[in-house]
Amino acid sequence: MQLIRRSAGRRLRAFGAVLVTTLGLTAAVATAPATAAANACLTGTLAFDHLGAEAGTGKPVRTQVARNANWELWGRTGSGAASRLAEGITGASDGRFTACHTASLAEAYVRFRSSSTSMWRVVKAANNTTDYTFDSARRTNVSGTQDLGTVKVPSTLQRAWKVVDTLNVLYWKRANPTSSCWTSRQSDGRCDRITFVWDPKVADGGYWDYSNTNYVFLGATMPDSKHLVLHEAGHWLQWQLYGRGFPVVDDCNPHYIEKHSSESCAWTEGFADAVAAYALGDYRYVYDNGSSYSFRNDASTPGWDAGDTVQGRVGSSLLDLWASNGPDGGNWNRTIALMTRDFSQDFREYFTEDRPAAGLPTTGAAGRILAGHTISY
Repeated sequence: MQLIRRSAGRRLRAFGAVLVTTLGLTAAVATAPATAAANACLTGTLAFDHLGAEAGTGKPVRTQVARNANWELWGRTGSGAASRLAEGITGASDGRFTACHTASLAEAYVRFRSSSTSMWRVVKAANNTTDYTFDSARRTNVSGTQDLGTVKVPSTLQRAWKVVDTLNVLYWKRANPTSSCWTSRQSDGRCDRITFVWDPKVADGGYWDYSNTNYVFLGATMPDSKHLVLHEAGHWLQWQLYGRGFPVVDDCNPHYIEKHSSESCAWTEGFADAVAAYALGDYRYVYDNGSSYSFRNDASTPGWDAGDTVQGRVGSSLLDLWASNGPDGGNWNRTIALMTRDFSQDFREYFTEDRPAAGLPTTGAAGRILAGHTISY
């Protein structure tokens, strides 16, 4: 079993419905009845507290809304058992939900799931692919609209919802204009779903399980770092862009941001590093303990090895190519498009063969970017 795994240590980096129009998903989700026609509605805002590793080693507690998270309305009209009456996702910007039924209800509550439509989810174990769930307060004799206010994810489960929320930022930048799927390799209704396995009692994790389950496994505190979550999602995304293919990776355990590994390791790990930083709009990697490592480097940066066998050199080159003032048009869209057409075993192949074929520059500013990061072809 081949694993893309994140190693521990100060410098080690391994690694590895109601449809909301801003999300752009068309996965099948039962639609709740329109509020105007409903006789019973529960409304509110889903939110969660979390430890923010991106804020530093103190990891201050942050509160934010849970965006595009699945909910279900459960209730009963009489003395029978409760059943699921409607489902949808929370608001893409405000975490709001409006869960309605066409008749008044003797009892009603909202069940929240650690997933977003059928596009991504957080489950309990590889052999127990059940979402985490919890229920809101139960209301009786519901007629009209009752506001539940802010519904908080239980503290023991907040990291699952943090993963669900964090994946939004990658989805929104996925650069797939042809469908709501993660890549243009799939079409609406047949999208692949990314699965994260998180168990609060398991410390080990931080890897994408290629090529066994193809799930991402996270240890207990790892969701505290958005970079870690998105780095591992970046491995899965590269696999998806390549039509469920992946470079043959060698000499990658252990590996470091600033040290030699191999061309294949530096390409896959550097790409995943760049995915996380690009999605979050910064230029670093953040560990789940709140420490961070900058990708800024040139020929004189102390402690850094040179060339395209160094993942930090590859990742920073990609970030500079995709930068708002970079030669690729201010984003990564053309790289995403070329990766759906052309498979690159390493960064050299990507830069010297696939970029020219896609009409992307390799000289001028692009060449100077690589040279500044000690890569020369």
